[in-house]
Amino acid sequence: PRHVQGYLWPYGTLCVACAAATRSAPLWRDLDFSGDGRMAALSSSDILDLLQRYGRGVLERLVLRGLDTVDDTLITGIAELFSSGPLRILDVGGCPQISGAALPSCGNIPTLEELGAECIASLEDQHIEDLCRRCPSLCRLDLRFCEALTNIAVFSRRPRAWQALQLDGCFRLNVAQMFRVPTPDAWARLQELSLDGEDLDAQQLSLIAGTFVGLRRLTVSFARELDAVTLQGLAMLGSMDSLTLRKASQPADADWAAFFTAQRAAWLRAQVTALSPPADVCVSADVGTMHIEGAVVTGGDGAQWRLLNVAECEHFADLAASALASAPLPQLREIDLSWCWHLTDSGLSALLGAADGLVRVKLAGMKSVTTNGIAPCCRMPRLAELDCTSCNSMDDGMLEFIHRLFAGPPGSGASYALPGGELPPLVTGAAEALWRRRSRGARPLQVKNYYAEYIQDWGQMRPPQEVCNIAEQLLAKARFY
Repeated sequence: PRHVQGYLWPYGTLCVACAAATRSAPLWRDLDFSGDGRMAALSSSDILDLLQRYGRGVLERLVLRGLDTVDDTLITGIAELFSSGPLRILDVGGCPQISGAALPSCGNIPTLEELGAECIASLEDQHIEDLCRRCPSLCRLDLRFCEALTNIAVFSRRPRAWQALQLDGCFRLNVAQMFRVPTPDAWARLQELSLDGEDLDAQQLSLIAGTFVGLRRLTVSFARELDAVTLQGLAMLGSMDSLTLRKASQPADADWAAFFTAQRAAWLRAQVTALSPPADVCVSADVGTMHIEGAVVTGGDGAQWRLLNVAECEHFADLAASALASAPLPQLREIDLSWCWHLTDSGLSALLGAADGLVRVKLAGMKSVTTNGIAPCCRMPRLAELDCTSCNSMDDGMLEFIHRLFAGPPGSGASYALPGGELPPLVTGAAEALWRRRSRGARPLQVKNYYAEYIQDWGQMRPPQEVCNIAEQLLAKARFY
């Protein structure tokens, strides 16, 4: 070793190499500032300077969501900087300093395909008109809770251009006008749609499936007029993998069960539409199988669901959960069953047991569910959020156990992890099974208790060994083997 320019060689060479690597083009194709609290200290000019130095001619996706320092000057600067491309995705949703008048400048970016502009209160119809006119490549828009928007014509005028429209919370938009299209396939490219359903009646809601035939992700908030017949119509959407229907209080439990059975059959049929030559298909939805010219294809991977949100759909209960869980759900990552009061441990445990890839589980307000219902959560290696707010029958000891179970392997020394040494047999088995599949680099699990407080912030946590003893009894009661 020797000193070179004040540094010990080869340390100096390593520093130079690392500095050069940080300027490598592949590192600057995708920038997301929203999830890093340190970025909140960057001013608008700091961000623009960073993009000018390293992002020019390289950056394709930029997320600035929720940053207080993002303003109109930065938006104009970004539009000028990428006036020759290659920026395709820009998300400035929830940035309080941005005005709607600044967004049409994004039309100077010829490659822009997706824009996130959620919660920009001053965004008006003319701004969207100008943006769409100047940006012909734009095909995905997130305008949720832009409450000043009133004219739906800017979207329905060019229906074949759109792949995603998120309009939830735009309560002044007459979204029913979207259903008045000249040809049945006018919206064929649209894959993602979110609507404010407060002013939609059952007849209008029934037009969704026939109008937007290619939907994969559908959100309808305030779906209070959605009835059993309309729900069955949505089962026609065989490509759908994400569904949010909030406050749909009319369909009965059996209606929900029939929907999931019919939708699985539609999904199975959709799998053979691309076969050439066409095959003879016989679908048996009740067992999740598909017969193609004598061959049998199971619907195990057919559990195509990725997200399900039926919050405040009060009649969604055990029949619906059992129908949904009749085939494995390996792709399901998020489920929200909040305030589905009639769902019991039986239905919940069956559903969670079929979906061990879940990342977020929301169960707020489920009065009848006990720790027996959530025992399958102990087997979910990706789980990052469990919300049990206002769950009256949930034992805090079990929630503390789950929090400690996911904090780290027993005896690892990680904060809140279970202690090392001899543990009760069911606790030991649960920990070993989980940590064979869970990465130590996984995001920490956030568990909310009855009071909507995160367990780690709860000032009344029990000693670890006491939590283990409580959990052992509860796991035995839940027949967790």
